[in-house]
Amino acid sequence: MKLINDVIDLSSLEFGKIQFSIAKHDVVGICRNVTDTVSKVKQTQAEIHFITEQESMEIETDGSRLQQVLINLLINATKFTPQGSIILEVKKGSKEELLFSVTDTGCGIPKEKQATIFQRFEKLNENAQGSGLGLSICQLIIEHIGGKIWIDPNYTNGSRFCFTHPIRQPHTAKGRKGNKI
Repeated sequence: MKLINDVIDLSSLEFGKIQFSIAKHDVVGICRNVTDTVSKVKQTQAEIHFITEQESMEIETDGSRLQQVLINLLINATKFTPQGSIILEVKKGSKEELLFSVTDTGCGIPKEKQATIFQRFEKLNENAQGSGLGLSICQLIIEHIGGKIWIDPNYTNGSRFCFTHPIRQPHTAKGRKGNKI
């Protein structure tokens, strides 16, 4: 069922059939809720932490789509981090955007696989749960809301996924609120 939903999501994102509902949300609250939720369902001994210098931070985003990206990245980290830590961090990257990162102390991603990790059906471990579509979906969502997503090639103590997110959406995105993309 998860595979079918992922394929539908991916297809809908690619063909502009998913509606994004852009509104003001407290990103710190979203991150706290996501880390609490993943901590409760994780099947690993790794500790999950959220780090930020902000008490709260209002941004214009689709709250449920941002949660989808964060949950996807955190769940992926739990699959490859049996013990140690997983850290979600959000900080201001500039006056216009936030920088998110999910860092784990797991097995890491070999350099030769890093270039293909966002491709459809790409899986590091064929025995691990999942469809290999989650990172492709994350990339499409982040790009739609005006950000970029990447894996940090210089981090070698596990994996670190980073993405940017604009604090305010351009007027064109606000005009799309509730409309198909």
